[in-house]
Amino acid sequence: MCYDAGMRKRPHGTAHLSISLPTEEAKILRRRAKRIYGGNVSRVVSDAVRYIAYEEARDTLIASFGDEGRPTADEAKRLDEDWGLAAKKSA
Repeated sequence: MCYDAGMRKRPHGTAHLSISLPTEEAKILRRRAKRIYGGNVSRVVSDAVRYIAYEEARDTLIASFGDEGRPTADEAKRLDEDWGLAAKKSA
């Protein structure tokens, strides 16, 4: 990997990780890295971590509402339908 002038030190530093992934998942990371970031797999992993951080924050917010943050079964069904997540009924 080569570094160019556009790459600079991150303000909060970096941590080196060694991870093991199923081969197909590693291929997905590499393919996306090549397509979007010139092969920089770390940037793809960073994107994924930001998405996970968003989900964690969302879950924390929802939990802060207690039981009022949980939809009833009817509300959940209606949300699924509104968002196009409901299973289609077959004829």
